[in-house]
Amino acid sequence: MAKRQPASNSAFSYIEMLLVMLMMLIMIHMMSYHPFDYKQADVAEVNNELLAVVTYYQTLALSTGQSVTLEFLPGQTAINISSSKLGIKTSYRLRNGYIYTGNSRNASAITFSGDSINHGATVTYFVNNKRFELIFQLVRGRVRIVQG
Repeated sequence: MAKRQPASNSAFSYIEMLLVMLMMLIMIHMMSYHPFDYKQADVAEVNNELLAVVTYYQTLALSTGQSVTLEFLPGQTAINISSSKLGIKTSYRLRNGYIYTGNSRNASAITFSGDSINHGATVTYFVNNKRFELIFQLVRGRVRIVQG
């Protein structure tokens, strides 16, 4: 004669299953109200990359004691970077952006030499049709980006 096993109450009841599904639907519903702005994230990423590139070459000039020149040619989509003593001749392309054609010729070439910069300047550029200014300050060669 086979023994009967007692009924196990470890399964979800119908009410518990409905409550879990309700909580999941509420969480999904709340997440749908916060769309991710891809264009805003792209603009922030391009600005962060540009600032990182400028800071890298500024630090390279400081650590080696050699000069590094950044050329911001109006109407171009790339920044030319060169240093004859360090053997650098490369460019950095602004993704979804370009350098403003109204920039002065004085602001087109910035040279880092040691811990200084040859002159202060403001370079205007656009990313995803938003205007930004890359500001080079003479005091210790500080660099910053502002939306303008």
